[in-house]
Amino acid sequence: MRNQYMAKVLVHNKVVTEAQVKAHWNEITDKKDIGQVLVDAGILPPPMYIKVLAFVKNLEAKAAAEGGAAPANPSGSASTSATAANAAATTPKPSAARFEAPPASAPSVAPAAPQPAQSEGLQIEGNSSLYGEVSTSNVEVEAVAGLESTSISTVQVQAETEEESSEEESEKLPSRFAILTGEGTPVEAPEKIRPMTSISQMIAFARKFGATDIYLYADRPVVMRQSGALFVASDDALDLSRINERLDEASKGFSDGYKIVVGKNFSKTIGLAGVGRARMTVTWNGTNPSIAIRVIPQESTTLENLYLPTFCNQFAELNSGLVLVAGPAASGRSTTISTFAETIAANRDVYIQTVEKPIERLLQNPRGAIAQREVGLHVRSGIEGIELAMQSGADVILFDHLETMDELSMLLRASNAGALVFATAIGNDVHALLSRLISSVASENRTAFANSLAEQLKGIIVQHLIPIVQNQGQVLAVEATKMTSTMANMLRRGEIAQLAAAISSQGSQGISLDDSLQKCVESGYIDGAEAWMRANDSRRFASYRPAN
Repeated sequence: MRNQYMAKVLVHNKVVTEAQVKAHWNEITDKKDIGQVLVDAGILPPPMYIKVLAFVKNLEAKAAAEGGAAPANPSGSASTSATAANAAATTPKPSAARFEAPPASAPSVAPAAPQPAQSEGLQIEGNSSLYGEVSTSNVEVEAVAGLESTSISTVQVQAETEEESSEEESEKLPSRFAILTGEGTPVEAPEKIRPMTSISQMIAFARKFGATDIYLYADRPVVMRQSGALFVASDDALDLSRINERLDEASKGFSDGYKIVVGKNFSKTIGLAGVGRARMTVTWNGTNPSIAIRVIPQESTTLENLYLPTFCNQFAELNSGLVLVAGPAASGRSTTISTFAETIAANRDVYIQTVEKPIERLLQNPRGAIAQREVGLHVRSGIEGIELAMQSGADVILFDHLETMDELSMLLRASNAGALVFATAIGNDVHALLSRLISSVASENRTAFANSLAEQLKGIIVQHLIPIVQNQGQVLAVEATKMTSTMANMLRRGEIAQLAAAISSQGSQGISLDDSLQKCVESGYIDGAEAWMRANDSRRFASYRPAN
């Protein structure tokens, strides 16, 4: 079994490819395992082989100890078996698993292989025994297709195809539905960020100094974002083992019990006791994770503190219809629709239901009821969430965020049925937003869609968060409008290009992005160069263009 163990470890950790293993598989002898063969071929570095061999011997020893039989010894020497037995007696039991693979059907087992008792999972050191400091991680080791007896059921290694995984994920919901609030004894922010500083302490540090984002990369210092600008928050770099420790801690904050799988990207909200909630996005480069954490505000805000145009406050007084809140990523769209919802809840008795991807801040509704539902946790899809909101009679629906035309069609149905709907979308200005929505519909259906959208759309806010001078925070610059009958008719006729001029001519019922930027510059909030970079008509701010 040693060759099978070693092949799985090498391939899964991307030390060698499956093709390389298969090409040299027939060269294995009683005196040379697959690792030694790959070393002789110049594919596997000798130091790496030593580490892998030590790890595999520990696996064999554990299998022998649990199964009551000695593992197969490719070299045929008694010393190897003795070494494995001694390792089983002296090696401490691995700690709780850190990373876990999704389940799949159990693979077949060679008839001659021993059948020891089940174990907790294959342990890889340092999120790969091949890199970083020694720690334990529970990861899936892929089966090497085409090799004999490559199954390792003795250590519960399971494999799955991509099709099986996607189908299972779309059909299944987690067994846990509670949302972790992050309440608890407040975590004290450290004076300085060090490699051993926990995720909780990093978030507490970020909240203390008004940072909105935290970035963790192997072999680099901790970086944070404050007032839109990046700064280095630690003197020392994080090595891979420290990154893995941070992932281990963060995994305790997943509401659905999500298990981190090496190589599988994800974006989820975590709730850690004493520091509140944050959104974590993890991307993998091989076995190296990169982590971005968005700190979610704990306190609610008011419409007045958002500094939206005055007419936008009237959207909170609507009884039905659709209000779109758009902007680029990290522009505060979720905060805006949450503020509208809590403003409505504070002034009238309503039932509010949200459909979020994922849930960020937990909302309050002192005079009514509120249900926050997360796609993938409480409902399978955004469509299902909207249908559930309609069936339960929600007065206000928050949808964060809009990704498909089917979702938009369902939201239009909900608003037509009498609900007030707020939805977030991607878009840099009103023209770009509506053009993208209209062009996404098949040409034969555009007229009907435009009529429906014109009927239900009550307002649009496209917002940009811009750094205030001298890094004193960020301010909103917006392009916003109430949908008047004139603009609705333009939308029906497909005259999207004329909407920008119509917004500028609406006076107190609309404001263009360039007008908003001009006000921010004249008020001294932002530099003229910021306005020049973001304006629809940069010629208006040509005098602020940087010299270079």
